[in-house]
Amino acid sequence: MMKLFDCHGDTGYAVMKRRKEGMRDIITKDQLTKRTQGGFSWLCAASYFEGHENWADMQAMILALHEELALCQDAVLVKTQEDLMCDAKLHAICSVEGMCGIDEQVEERIHWLHAHDIKIASLAWNEENALATGVRGNPERGLSEMGKLAVKSMGDLDMIVDVSHANEKSFWDIIRHLNGPIMATHSNARALCDHPRNLKDEQLKAIAERQGLIGVVCCGAFVNTDPTKRDVAHFIEHIRYLKQLIGIEHIALGLDFMDDYPNSMDTMLVDLNEPSRAQTIIQALRDAAFSEEEIRRIAYENALSFVKQYLPC
Repeated sequence: MMKLFDCHGDTGYAVMKRRKEGMRDIITKDQLTKRTQGGFSWLCAASYFEGHENWADMQAMILALHEELALCQDAVLVKTQEDLMCDAKLHAICSVEGMCGIDEQVEERIHWLHAHDIKIASLAWNEENALATGVRGNPERGLSEMGKLAVKSMGDLDMIVDVSHANEKSFWDIIRHLNGPIMATHSNARALCDHPRNLKDEQLKAIAERQGLIGVVCCGAFVNTDPTKRDVAHFIEHIRYLKQLIGIEHIALGLDFMDDYPNSMDTMLVDLNEPSRAQTIIQALRDAAFSEEEIRRIAYENALSFVKQYLPC
């Protein structure tokens, strides 16, 4: 079985949902089996915020995720380079999807996230907030002054800025103001699927020029506008396109399985709708004549080496 590195999964959301239902030891009981069955050794475990949450809400989810990871003997919270390769079934790199709770004390709150092992973060989900504008926001609005300060603070701390949900104005503002690492944790090529969550060629090239990474995503609407073509074969076409446009070294997996959401199976690919089926991607890449070296790089090597360089020794 090929090892896999997933650059985006809403694990923090799943933890909070299950805790409200009275469950504990959630990673062990609810997350670990389906991930290990699929071959996942590394997961960027996102605390996801859609825009209405405050700073206390953000803190609560992040701390709950930490507590649940500590309860799981087979998982490790990644803090250092050594943690990435330690003896564990699942290595969790904590991330944040949307920083709507940062509406004041920007530097202090970014430092709190960093102190609590958040390695990757996006400024906004699809909404507008005090920092930036997501894809459903005003297309003329990008980063605020607080957003520019957040980007600077993240760069100073080697926190990876995730641009997957940023609108185009915010994206290019980030490119102009960021002096640090950048990636799109879960986005596809706009040229193949005209969805606002996907990235245009100029955006993909800009990330590659910064030595960044693109995590291709298996959400059906981001793979093809035609519902009958939302399958692994068309998902692989995004990988092929990215390989030709920016090179294999900038491609990773950011699958965003939404198996903890109601009716989420309908939003995923017909033949790839849960983590346990993820090895389907590896076979599809082989069938599409990708080399074993290319497959390893896409599956885990690119993401592993990218994240590692921004972790302390």
